[in-house]
Amino acid sequence: MDTLPVTLVLAGAAAIYLVLISFPIANRRRATQLSAGDGGDEKFNRLIRAQANFAEYTPLAIIVIGLIEMNGFAQIFVCGLAAAFSAGRLLHLIGMLGPVLIARALGMVLTFGVLLVGGGALVWHAFF
Repeated sequence: MDTLPVTLVLAGAAAIYLVLISFPIANRRRATQLSAGDGGDEKFNRLIRAQANFAEYTPLAIIVIGLIEMNGFAQIFVCGLAAAFSAGRLLHLIGMLGPVLIARALGMVLTFGVLLVGGGALVWHAFF
């Protein structure tokens, strides 16, 4: 069985990234004793949503990229998808937490692009 090096790095980095963006949420919950919700704090809400958005899109992206890598697609294609997804997630976080909302939109465009291109490539590969 192949080791899927790109997918291994992407999944490992995603796990670390999720923990890192979760720390501020956990610390804030402990400090404010909020077990749920954001207490009406818009910045806290944005951080919670950035974490949730990451958790929503990342598993499927890793699966798609892993299947592409496993099925022998060109390494440059696999790396390109992984890099675009990683950049998209970072831009999304920047856009959610800062005043640069265009970064959020660009992050989602990259994320959607990876899922559409990767998903399309897998469907094409299955039939041709």
